Amino acid sequence: MNIAARLIRWHRALIIILVAQLLFWGAYTLIVESLRPGGTLDAYRLPAAGVVPASGPSQMGTYVADLPGPAILHIPGWQPVAVYPAQASLLSSAESGAAQDKWFLACSGGPCPQAMQAYAGPFDRMREAAGWERFQRFDMVWVAIAVAVVLGAALLVLLPVNRYSRLQTITGLFLVLVGADAWFTAFGADIFPYSWFPLLRYSVEYLMLTAAALAVNAFAGWHAREARMAGICCAIILAALVVGMLLGIDLARMATWFDATSAALLFGYGLIAMLRLGRTAPGPAVRVLSLLLVGIASIIFDVFLHPTSAGLALQASVLAPPLTMFGILFEIALQGSRLNQAAEEARSDLERQVLEQDASLLRSSQLLRHQERLIAVDAERQRLLRDMHDGVGGALTHLLLDVRGNRLNPGEIEQGLQSAVDDLRNMASAIDAGNEPIDEALAMFRERMAGRLARSGIAFDYRCTLPSPVPSLDVRRLLSLYRLLQEGIANSLRHASATRIELTVEAGESQSILVNLSDNGVGFEPQRASGSPGEGRGLMNMRRRADQIGGWIRIESAPGQGVRLTMFIPKRIMLERKS
Repeated sequence: MNIAARLIRWHRALIIILVAQLLFWGAYTLIVESLRPGGTLDAYRLPAAGVVPASGPSQMGTYVADLPGPAILHIPGWQPVAVYPAQASLLSSAESGAAQDKWFLACSGGPCPQAMQAYAGPFDRMREAAGWERFQRFDMVWVAIAVAVVLGAALLVLLPVNRYSRLQTITGLFLVLVGADAWFTAFGADIFPYSWFPLLRYSVEYLMLTAAALAVNAFAGWHAREARMAGICCAIILAALVVGMLLGIDLARMATWFDATSAALLFGYGLIAMLRLGRTAPGPAVRVLSLLLVGIASIIFDVFLHPTSAGLALQASVLAPPLTMFGILFEIALQGSRLNQAAEEARSDLERQVLEQDASLLRSSQLLRHQERLIAVDAERQRLLRDMHDGVGGALTHLLLDVRGNRLNPGEIEQGLQSAVDDLRNMASAIDAGNEPIDEALAMFRERMAGRLARSGIAFDYRCTLPSPVPSLDVRRLLSLYRLLQEGIANSLRHASATRIELTVEAGESQSILVNLSDNGVGFEPQRASGSPGEGRGLMNMRRRADQIGGWIRIESAPGQGVRLTMFIPKRIMLERKS
């Protein structure tokens, strides 16, 4: 059964590829045949030896097919005339006594290509033939350039929407290079009349072929080794072109061999990619791959089979971008239709499942809510027990051991008991203020600490500048924040000799929250304090509690300039609240 399914899959893939090829070549043939002027120019072709009589209709013209650049045409019995690519020129009778007995062509850029075909006859007929060549050589090229560049640019601009897809990036670059190659081939020689232009033109062509190979690789499920091989082959060809240019070798002759090799390798690699896709995802990927094979086949046709001798100037690769674009649009429409159908089926199935499960959900909802309440109560109980054990319990245990060992004086015992009481109050305040806006929770902390600090002669100010709605912290993180602030205030009481402590809350970068605790005490040097015995019970404790919250802390101080603690709380750990 598995073998039969694979055969069916292969047959479908081959049919898709053959249909794409037939549609493309059918459209190409239809365009060529429908727009070709009626009749042939054989009756007006200038013979290799012979003359055109000067007598005849008053409006006589001439036209040279596939002319690479401006030239001067000499015809016996007529004045020399300037001719241009894809343009017809009027003929004027020459004075009697012309010496030449056969026509010849003098190109401005150097020797004319061999087997140039010139025609002379009625000007309207020559203009019609020239218009056909202009449509094939220039107008269709501009259409192909515009379609390829616009489509490639659109894919590159929309990269953020698709999370910078590798496939979309390479395909966009490939289409832009297709447009650039078509422009260099058709118009570049006139814009860049320099000796190094062939190197530029062929470099763009082989970069385009490399991008095509990378696009096939991306369609087939990206293989880094194959991508490196494509890049190495491109580098070798470009290096060979540079060496050939330096040595004075004809690059057009080199490019013929490179074109044949590149087209064969690209076509073979496309078939290998099709084999690979046949084992994984032969659906949309094979259809898109068939469009790429259409482009490869058009390049092979232009390089090896293009019958220019028959007067056919329209290259198949010129039509490949606009026609494959219609194929891509058809694929998008097909996928959209299938997605809509699948969504409709999924919606109907979901409605049926909802109706079937509705009664069961109604019966079990009460039991689930009751179980959730029991689980929440038990989790909260366990958390409170752990906090009491780690906080108040740990502090009292250490204090008891120190008292039994007579290692503390009455003042230190009082301080330890006060620390345990403060931690117990922090727990109670965190439970009361948990999930409340952070400005209200810190206001409660300030009210609880203001009286104690006032008895020590220290003013405690509080200010909040957060915009509404103000987010909140869960109970666990809020308790860690209370303990961090408690540790900072304790350090100010023990070491800073401060007269004022200020607590502020403000908005930070990237919608984070900054909690600042500062005093006007004597300050210290943080570099010297790091690693000291006090660091373990002071600054290190605060850093540990900042990690428990999910943020980080910055400590700024200098001798005589007080201490400023800045707690950064990122948005991702805050609970959003609606105003």
